[in-house]
Amino acid sequence: MSLDQLPIAPKGGLTGHVERTLKQALMEGSLKPGERLVARDLAARLGTSPTPVREALLKLVASGALEMAPAQSFTVPALSLEGYREIIDIRMVVESLAVERATPLLTEQDLVVLRAINERFKDARARNAAREALHENKEFRLMLYERAAMPALYAVIESLWLKIGPSLNYLFPVDSTRLGEPHNHDLLLEALARRDTEKAVRLIRKAIEDGAAVIGEHFAEDEAARSQAASGRTRTG
Repeated sequence: MSLDQLPIAPKGGLTGHVERTLKQALMEGSLKPGERLVARDLAARLGTSPTPVREALLKLVASGALEMAPAQSFTVPALSLEGYREIIDIRMVVESLAVERATPLLTEQDLVVLRAINERFKDARARNAAREALHENKEFRLMLYERAAMPALYAVIESLWLKIGPSLNYLFPVDSTRLGEPHNHDLLLEALARRDTEKAVRLIRKAIEDGAAVIGEHFAEDEAARSQAASGRTRTG
């Protein structure tokens, strides 16, 4: 889902609808680091007045998912490499706990749904359809974590995904040499089906680590490029 594809807001509960829509866009990477959001423009796309849009944007600022910017606008924060690594460390703990608690509670129907989501994810990933793949990835992970039946834990995980989501774009395009390898989700589903909690936890940690390795390289490259640019300005100034 891109900004141009945001759904028209329903009547009533507009602020909540806008907040949920923007959260989804953040977690799925539809909004990129540094992207600027203007309440009036978003209101026009959503078919509503600027007031509920601004209220939703301010809520996301309060949660750290967005930042205030000049001229009545908001921006998607650009994480530093250090900030990114901190979030990964926290995700390793909280998402492992969610999988540990969810594994024995999953029903057979849950597994059917998770497998279907995973197939859509793999299909989109093979086509390098980043938007589709990131949507299905988010659906898979958050459904699994929700099954832990720990609302406070789920809220923590969601808050971290709001911060990390825009950076998931760095996972694409996928290296074609890796497309034939078994995906972490495939192995995770096997462990979940066997109710092998210990292995499921190891695999969710591996999934986080694998993604972090790819994304971390991009963060390091970006920081090096900014440092080099700043050094060049200093020499010429």
